[in-house]
Amino acid sequence: MLTQRQQEAISDYLDFTRIYPQLFSPRALRRIISDRTSLEQYAEEHGVVLGVAAETPHAYFIVDLVETNRTDGTKVQYPYLRLIYRKQLEGAVNTVVLGVIANAELGAIDSIVMLRQERHATGLFHLELPRGFGEVNLSGEQNALKELREETGYLGERAKILGATYTDSGVMDAMVAFYYVPIVGKLEAMPEVGEAIDEIQIISIAELWEKIRSGEVTDSFTVQALAFLHDQAQLHS
Repeated sequence: MLTQRQQEAISDYLDFTRIYPQLFSPRALRRIISDRTSLEQYAEEHGVVLGVAAETPHAYFIVDLVETNRTDGTKVQYPYLRLIYRKQLEGAVNTVVLGVIANAELGAIDSIVMLRQERHATGLFHLELPRGFGEVNLSGEQNALKELREETGYLGERAKILGATYTDSGVMDAMVAFYYVPIVGKLEAMPEVGEAIDEIQIISIAELWEKIRSGEVTDSFTVQALAFLHDQAQLHS
């Protein structure tokens, strides 16, 4: 017999498929099973939670039941976890901000604003670029300027998109957009409650690359942002 938690997760999931059908579009090699009978049978037989396993103000944790073929042609079913950002479903743009000093009164021109902050997932301090979840009523450019202002206090003149990537296509469909922002002013930082920012640093691009090579900087978003910046520089050289 299914537990109450298993039943609720499947019911919420079926509602989810109706509200957001685009998330369940046909797959070429891995079919998503979405009929209640199959979901309930698998959940009961294997003692797992399928459907909307959990949710937070930021994301849904979805466990799909998928079906694929073995090399001999026989079908096999198994659970597959994915993380779906709530606000992205409504059009919000998640952002990473490459803030570059453009006012000599604030520091060396072309230096980059970085944050040293504690990340809950690793339990470690990471040196990384400012970033954040998008707000539904703001454009990507507006979100970039907002994140920079709140987390560091630095004021951007404008925000230019460098590119966008999937955060981790293995477990989520979330995208993040990378923005280049010339910094022209400074106010007091106003980070959100829950942020664990320890320090704001201004470092040169050459120093940042060295920190990446040495393993001091391991944040993938920071590495991607520098790759985009390098690509832009090569295009205009």
